[in-house]
Amino acid sequence: MKTFIIVVFIFYLTSIVFSAPGDLIWRYGTGYYVTSSPCVSDGFVYVGSYDDYFYALDSSIGNLKWRYRTGSSVSSSPCVSDGVVFFGSEDDYLYALNCLDGTLKWRYKTVNDVISSPCVSGGVVYVGGRDWYIYAINSATGTLKWRYLTGYEIYSSPCVSNGVVYVGSNDNYLYAMNCSDGNLKWRYLTGNTVYSSPCVSDGVVYIGSRDYYLYAINCSDGTLKWRYRTGYWVYSSPCVSDGVVFWGSYDDYLYAINSSDGTLKWRYKTNTNVRSSPCVSDGVVYIGSFDNYLYAINCSNGMLKWRYITGNDIYSSPCVSDGVAYIGSNDTCLYAIETYGYTGFKDNKSANYVPSNDFSISPNPFTDRLTISLLSSGVIYSLTGQLIMNLPKGKHVLDTQSWEQGVYIIKAGNEQKKVVRIN
Repeated sequence: MKTFIIVVFIFYLTSIVFSAPGDLIWRYGTGYYVTSSPCVSDGFVYVGSYDDYFYALDSSIGNLKWRYRTGSSVSSSPCVSDGVVFFGSEDDYLYALNCLDGTLKWRYKTVNDVISSPCVSGGVVYVGGRDWYIYAINSATGTLKWRYLTGYEIYSSPCVSNGVVYVGSNDNYLYAMNCSDGNLKWRYLTGNTVYSSPCVSDGVVYIGSRDYYLYAINCSDGTLKWRYRTGYWVYSSPCVSDGVVFWGSYDDYLYAINSSDGTLKWRYKTNTNVRSSPCVSDGVVYIGSFDNYLYAINCSNGMLKWRYITGNDIYSSPCVSDGVAYIGSNDTCLYAIETYGYTGFKDNKSANYVPSNDFSISPNPFTDRLTISLLSSGVIYSLTGQLIMNLPKGKHVLDTQSWEQGVYIIKAGNEQKKVVRIN
């Protein structure tokens, strides 16, 4: 009966917010810029760096699991499928590594840099190259299935929907090709290079262009549904959620447009160019900016919820998983930032929640010592629900050398916070 009570109590604790939004959980320093966008899978976060390495980190505490050295910068963003992580490098290769230990499964040689990010569908990995080709490669063996020659370099990343692969090219076109054989279905001409990557929703493919426009194209025949003009280049890739298209522009704005007719819902101004692509989670849209900030914006009204400053420009796009936003920065680091709760659990606090300051903790992350000051009695639990200790009101300096690495929950009064022990 006691065990049952504890389990129920812990489930209640996990249903509300552990800490304030925008808090740093951890950051990991690589050797150079992190323009690659992270991908989270099975407790790992994967990302590339301009230091030529591809990294796999523990998603909860940021410890290095393994890293793999390529022959040049890794700005391509990873994709995980069936225990394999795929990514490109500027050494001209597409790589397939085993997720658990980073050993090479295969690599495929193109003729130029692979900056495009791969997409896996139906046992085939699709990726673009600066050699002007879109490639379809067997994900299990690394053998070529087909390739299609566009008119110029491909920085855009492919998207697959209903047996069709979509990708942009610097020849100004958006392409739609049959996944089975690579035959062209249609192509749509924009007014400038297409660095942006396509997004498909409800029979429409959305993509940006350096001609200042975001386009909505009918998937069936490649005809224009609508287009929306921003104030400058659109490198950012769109994201669609609940009938709204989100994307950024070099005119400094994050846009929210009604997908049905292309009318403006709202726009939010950052301090400078937005090349990062948005990610939507639990009614919040996350995006980075060249002003060094990661922004969290309310999807419904475009109001700022919080922002977190890094040490340099953000080209990387955020990934949100289990209540944590991961993003790279040109300050060489990958960041893990707390959001309003874990995916799959209801957030019981309002958007106007203000912490009661019932306690303070330092440092966070911590190693062998943790200082907690309480205005009321408190408790510490592991993330799995194990009671670590009860704490009376007052200041406590805890020796934590015997604690395992991981996440711990501290509750005092009506407030809870999450702390992380690292080596």
